[in-house]
Amino acid sequence: MNAAAQFKQPRPDEPRARFLIELARALGTYGTSANRIEEEIAYCADAFGYNAQTFTTPTSVFVSLEDDAGDLHTYLARVHPGEADMIKMMALDRVFNNVLDGILSTREAIEEIKRIVNMAPRYPVWMIVICFGIIGFCAGNFLGGAIKEMVASGVVGLVIGLLVQFTGRRREFSRLMEFLSGLCAALIAGTMAIPFGGYVTTVPIIAGVIILLPGLTLTMAMVELAMKHVVSGTARLAGAVMVLLVIGFGVVLGQTIVDRALGTPEMIIPADLPWYVDLVTILVASVCMAVLFQAHLRHAWVMIVAGLIAFYSARYGSMHFGPEVGVLCAAMCVGVASNLYARLFDRPAMMMMLPGLIILVPGSLGLRSLQMFMTDETIDAVQSSFTVLVVGVALVVGLLLANVIMPPRKVL
Repeated sequence: MNAAAQFKQPRPDEPRARFLIELARALGTYGTSANRIEEEIAYCADAFGYNAQTFTTPTSVFVSLEDDAGDLHTYLARVHPGEADMIKMMALDRVFNNVLDGILSTREAIEEIKRIVNMAPRYPVWMIVICFGIIGFCAGNFLGGAIKEMVASGVVGLVIGLLVQFTGRRREFSRLMEFLSGLCAALIAGTMAIPFGGYVTTVPIIAGVIILLPGLTLTMAMVELAMKHVVSGTARLAGAVMVLLVIGFGVVLGQTIVDRALGTPEMIIPADLPWYVDLVTILVASVCMAVLFQAHLRHAWVMIVAGLIAFYSARYGSMHFGPEVGVLCAAMCVGVASNLYARLFDRPAMMMMLPGLIILVPGSLGLRSLQMFMTDETIDAVQSSFTVLVVGVALVVGLLLANVIMPPRKVL
């Protein structure tokens, strides 16, 4: 190929090609699944007159563009996976729509994407730390705990929030965040059993680190595998399993230290709490999720609705049809509600889907399975691991059924 042919459109500095690359990279940064990224890029490229082939993994994205003349150019962009950020996702969705509607040029859109990516967090650190504690407190109830377990869960969650902020600002500690979180959770939960006179220590351990558990990543990986995005799904699945292993190792080490130093904490079965406690904790936890996911508080009602749908559809579905069918029904209800929300309000469906799935994902079951493996409870651990897979499959099937019942009008 001669030098002139190498610089035919779409060149890397060609605005339309550059916009597609920057959009794909930004979407990948904030946790968009491979199938959604590829659909959005293909849709946008088609509007630009390109034939696009996109290949994504959790840490990279390849975009291959073919113009009308048949010239093919492939670009690679490095993706640095970040946390879910609803404000930025909504802003990216708005940029995407404005470009297709002709409101923004591609050059303006590129600058807007860069501005969005560099936006400072909406909420201060102290508010995020407090929300970690509140969500831990509420999760203690979701996991079957009583007042003792909920208070301990709140304390553990608060410490984990502080730890996340500390390690996130120091590169040498950031790679140890999951291990230190599991270790601290086990140490605090075991130590608090002494003044509390005994309780179920597993509840505050899991509730305290529940935000860090990769249940959502595990579910997304299984969705990608079901959609035949094998490379991305396998990589994401391996990453989720590794995070679980590191947290689980920290938990087991912490429990061993507590047992050797203070003795095995006494286990007292918690009493059932009134029905309205579930309702209050769902409402409070949903608002706190809006803060952790960097959503506007005026959109907190969306997360509250998602939390209520997920929690009660899973509970009553499990009561009448068993846990697997219950989770399937809950995922289907959340998916239908999310797609309907996207249709009515022209917002990304992930605004409602993400908080709903957080309640349903099997991350806590996965951590329990690892604890059993590491304490030589092999038979129970295998059974629990199989349950995690079944729950994950039920979630995937529920979401796929939701797209049939209420087809999404938006790609995101």
